[in-house]
Amino acid sequence: MKKKLAMLLLGLSSFNASASENFSDHEMFCERQSQISCLDYINQQLASSEIGSARWYEIKSYQLDYFYDKMEFQTLKDRAEPFITSEELPVVFQVQVYFYYAKSTHYLGDSETGHKYATKAFEKLQAIFDSFGNPMRMVELANLQFVFGNKETALQILDRAERRFGKSKDPIFHFELASNKANVFHSLGDIDGALVNRQIAADWILKTNHNRKISVALGNLARTHQLLADYVKADHVYVQSLKFMDTDSDRNAVAIYKLRLAEINWQAGKPAQALKWFKQVHKEDIRQSHAKLYAHLSNVL
Repeated sequence: MKKKLAMLLLGLSSFNASASENFSDHEMFCERQSQISCLDYINQQLASSEIGSARWYEIKSYQLDYFYDKMEFQTLKDRAEPFITSEELPVVFQVQVYFYYAKSTHYLGDSETGHKYATKAFEKLQAIFDSFGNPMRMVELANLQFVFGNKETALQILDRAERRFGKSKDPIFHFELASNKANVFHSLGDIDGALVNRQIAADWILKTNHNRKISVALGNLARTHQLLADYVKADHVYVQSLKFMDTDSDRNAVAIYKLRLAEINWQAGKPAQALKWFKQVHKEDIRQSHAKLYAHLSNVL
């Protein structure tokens, strides 16, 4: 069994040995060039690779990772769906397909299908862990457990990953580990525990050039400071996070962060500063999840 898994894993893991331990990392892959968009580059490289080869599966995983990272769940589902019934896939790619299909169907409202493929991912991942123990796969397993409500189990897996791979120098692993721990602590009502891990996640990801991940990490850290009523730190970190965002591609996130800055300053008793930030928010960039906050601030400012 171990020999068979080793052969299946080898074809997919060897390409990225000198980079991050995070196998499916489209941003790292796209850093090789800057002439065209990341998705265009991925599609270009995919088209030039032999279908079914180890390199083709590697690049296909970057494509799926791209749609997951951008939260384009319908496209992610459509791209993963052709593979879900195949048993002839490299095991790591098969796990990723199950993972992305579970997350996308769950997000799109089909929890039953999501749970079915989450279970498949759990089973496959557990087999890989027992044989090899890949740190990022452990974080993915914990993330799936968390998404489907198994918070304590998720935390146990994350603690296990930390004990086993805590000496790793990979900033992406530590960022994902701490971010997922923070999510669990937050959901359990332990905001102080979440804050500790948000800070760890930010410290690690700031060692990289992953601007989008940096902005997410800092945004989560700022929001946690806000929930603890530390408005000075929340304001500072949200402002810092904006420096790592693209005003075009990250338009919705920029609007949310500026809306939060308006809210923070209003909570801190600084209405003039709050109004300054609020005026920079375009209503059409606000998602439904933040529409109520936008309406509230528009009434009080």
